[in-house]
Amino acid sequence: MSSEHKQGREVLSTESFGAGNALRSTVLYVDAEVEASGLTSRKSHMPGQRESARVTEGRSPVRLGLADGPDQAVEWAPWIGSFIRLGSRLRSFIPKLDGRQLVLAISVPQRDYAAALIASGWMLSSPAPELASPIDAFRAASQGTYLRAVTSNRIHTGAFTWLQAGPDDLRVLVAGKVLPVARYEAVSELDSAVESLHSVLPAPGFLAQFVGASGSWAERMAAPPSDLVLVGTAKWLRDDLAACIGKAGDPKDVPCPLSNYVLPVEKGAATWSTQVVSAPKLADEPHLVERHQAAILDGYGAIKYLNDISAPIAVCVIDRSVADESAAETVMEARSSNSRPVSLENELHWRPPGGVEALAFTVAL
Repeated sequence: MSSEHKQGREVLSTESFGAGNALRSTVLYVDAEVEASGLTSRKSHMPGQRESARVTEGRSPVRLGLADGPDQAVEWAPWIGSFIRLGSRLRSFIPKLDGRQLVLAISVPQRDYAAALIASGWMLSSPAPELASPIDAFRAASQGTYLRAVTSNRIHTGAFTWLQAGPDDLRVLVAGKVLPVARYEAVSELDSAVESLHSVLPAPGFLAQFVGASGSWAERMAAPPSDLVLVGTAKWLRDDLAACIGKAGDPKDVPCPLSNYVLPVEKGAATWSTQVVSAPKLADEPHLVERHQAAILDGYGAIKYLNDISAPIAVCVIDRSVADESAAETVMEARSSNSRPVSLENELHWRPPGGVEALAFTVAL
């Protein structure tokens, strides 16, 4: 890896993804010569807009770690926070695209967790939804309206049946469940019919608390955005989303799955957001990636469909552990078609962690 990369400056060249530049380290993503950037919580908003949680570089480092399960101690690595921060940077870049598509390619020693972490940053940086109060939502609903209703610890999704006065309080029947209206913290109306679904409210965990997303957690679970799609080997992506993230070195912290932030569409889940699409399905079902703001293409099996992606943001995760340069060649072909370079540091405001190479450019949609 070149000295320019170690100093955090991007190198926009076709050699950036060449096999000759493959990282020699056997440690996933970690370069001992690169100091990790920290995370800080920052809230910013324009007049009339709800605040959105943002993950950003700061002076007070927060050491994030990953583990295979919630009962295991998380292990810190500098690339964890860096990829989460990237997801946030990508969302904030959308207003600058002016009708073009941003293609960001990142070349990593191994693909593990990269897509899931970027997706987590993307979701956590979404604006908190503005919802009517639960009582107003129930009063506005007619019989057969489909709702997602969130209490302090559960999510009930299904048809609204009635709102009635009980002996002591108002009670509501939603998704076959009768509860006092006062139990609900957030309610949203769905745009399509669903069967009755019930699940435990996903925990916000340390990361959501730190970036300020936990303050609107019920609203985020009631009405999550549906603007992201992950494409690749579906099983690998779901395994990555099952990994738990937490504050490294804090024995009191309880890690939570990355899926709590990404909310993959799964059978039986009472809330969902992100589609996880098997790459081979795109050949026959291209509509699966339409109407999204961002698509993360994990591996060549997904990247080969780059030209068919119409999302404003397309992220290509190139796995250098696979001895095949087809993915890099596909990205370079896209770059050669009336592209405009984007500076990672000066425009996207992101620096790749050690061992990771990246380039970004925009193309016409």
